[in-house]
Amino acid sequence: MNKKEIKTVIFDLGGVYFTDGTSIAIDVISKRWNVDSNVVANVFRGKIGTAYRENQITHSEFWKRFKEELGIDAPMEELAEIWLKGYVPIEGTVEIIKELKEKGYEILYLSDNVQERIDYIEEKYHFLQYFKSGVFSHIAGVRKPNPKIYQYALEESSNPAENCVYIDDKPKLLEEADKLGMATIAFVNANDTRRKLIELGVNLDEKNIEER
Repeated sequence: MNKKEIKTVIFDLGGVYFTDGTSIAIDVISKRWNVDSNVVANVFRGKIGTAYRENQITHSEFWKRFKEELGIDAPMEELAEIWLKGYVPIEGTVEIIKELKEKGYEILYLSDNVQERIDYIEEKYHFLQYFKSGVFSHIAGVRKPNPKIYQYALEESSNPAENCVYIDDKPKLLEEADKLGMATIAFVNANDTRRKLIELGVNLDEKNIEER
């Protein structure tokens, strides 16, 4: 990995800062209501999920359509809670962000998200304090991999694309960032990400890399 003058680090949230709550919810819901996990995944990640994340439909409308697609009779609040509870901070990522912030790096988020989920995880974990700013799909009106949302993230940055690195757990969602000139890292775990950031020339403590 070639070294660059990285000044801004942009993080995806679900699957990078937090555990992948959607995947966890898919597993729990499919087992609890005996629904094919692919069907559950298609609703979360397909057209209905996109409409919700782009703020085209409300929280209530999403869960109403979710239940209709799955053919289940479950309280909306129970389903929403299962989804929200799946998001728990990944300790190693939080440590990286704290260290980057202390060393003067600009920290941004770029996330496909909805207001209800942000309200929940912010109230529970107070994570926004670590970020200068960022882009949420429900505010931008577009989600990844739409090129516009990556451009919006760059507009939030104080630095040009060549001084930015974007981290996401879904490699396909790195492609547009790469096209815009950002360095990219496919998140596997926090330890691997720390190592790759150091390889890019980011000033992180190598002593904190755990031996595997």
